[in-house]
Amino acid sequence: MRQVVWIDLARTVSLGTARDMEILRERSGDARVARVAGPQGESVVVKLWNRPGWRGLVRRWTRTNSARREWRTLCRLHRVGLFVPEPLAYVAGLGQAVHTEGVISRDLGQCSDAVEHFKGLVRSGARDQEAEFVRQVVRATAVMVHLGLLDTDHRLPNFVVAPDGRPVRLDFELNVRTPWPRLWTRKYGLMLGTLLGSFVFAVQPDQGRALAFAAELRRELDPPRRVLLVAESRMREMLARQKREIGLDMEVDNPWKL
Repeated sequence: MRQVVWIDLARTVSLGTARDMEILRERSGDARVARVAGPQGESVVVKLWNRPGWRGLVRRWTRTNSARREWRTLCRLHRVGLFVPEPLAYVAGLGQAVHTEGVISRDLGQCSDAVEHFKGLVRSGARDQEAEFVRQVVRATAVMVHLGLLDTDHRLPNFVVAPDGRPVRLDFELNVRTPWPRLWTRKYGLMLGTLLGSFVFAVQPDQGRALAFAAELRRELDPPRRVLLVAESRMREMLARQKREIGLDMEVDNPWKL
C-alpha cells in the first residue's frame, strides 16, 4: 500500500499537480527534481527521469536504468553510514505521467553549493574546516570504491553541503557496481581523474592544494599505477577543455608523484 502512495506522489510531481511543490532542478522533458510533502507531511525530494520507448522499457526490465542505479547506490551507501539522502522509494509505472521512473528520498533541508562552500573556506583561511571537508570527500570516494561503486561523474559539483556543514554526495545515475574495482582500470581512473580535475578547478591557481588533495586520495585508496595514469589523463583533458573554452590555463605537474 505504501508503494502505491509513493507512485501516486511521483505522478503528481511529474504532472505538476503536487501541492506546494518546489522544483529544484529540471531538464526539459527529461528530468525533474522537486521538493514536496510526503504522505505523512514529511518533506521529501522526488527525482524523476523520462526514459520512454522500448529501450527504456528494456533497461527497466534488466534493472540497468538510471533510477534503479541511483536507488541501489543510495541504499548501499546509506546502509554503511555514508552521508547521502535517505532512500525512501523507487517508483516506475507512472501511467500517463510525463516521466517514466524515479527515486524518492528524505529531504536534507536547505543545502548549499559544495564548490562555493569550499572556496569560501579557502578564502576565509578556515584551515581546520577546509581539511575536514577534504577528508569527508576523500572518505566518500574511498567508501564508494571499496564497495565496488565506480562513477565516472564523481566530481565536486555533485556534492552539496547540508545545513550541519557536511558534504553530501548526490546524483548516482551513472554509477556502476563492479566486482574487484581495482581491475576496472578505465572506470576507476576516470572516477578519480574527474574528481581531481573538479578539485583543481575549485582551487586554481593554487597548485599546492591540488597536489595535496591528490596525495590524500592516493594515500587513502592506494590505486594501481595504471589507474593513476588514466586519472591523470582525464584531469589533463578537463584542463585542456577549460583552456579551449574560457582561455584559463592551469597546469598540475605529476599530481600522483609517479
